[in-house]
Amino acid sequence: MDYLTPTAAEMPPVQLVVPQDAPSPDNPLGARGAGEGGVTGCGAAVANAVAAALGDPACIRQLPLTPERARALITDIKA
Repeated sequence: MDYLTPTAAEMPPVQLVVPQDAPSPDNPLGARGAGEGGVTGCGAAVANAVAAALGDPACIRQLPLTPERARALITDIKA
């Protein structure tokens, strides 16, 4: 009962070091991650929502679902 939960006030100073100011060569978007493992299902959820809106559950074959790919999907569905 006497133990206090640590808060931001107990954190030591943190120095941010950015090793380079260039896109990452490790993925097609050039994005760098910072431990966002809890949001990995987000792309699939958005893709499923777009597929449902277009009425074709198998229309999305590639992630990330960029605006260009979404526009191409809409054009293909209309054709």
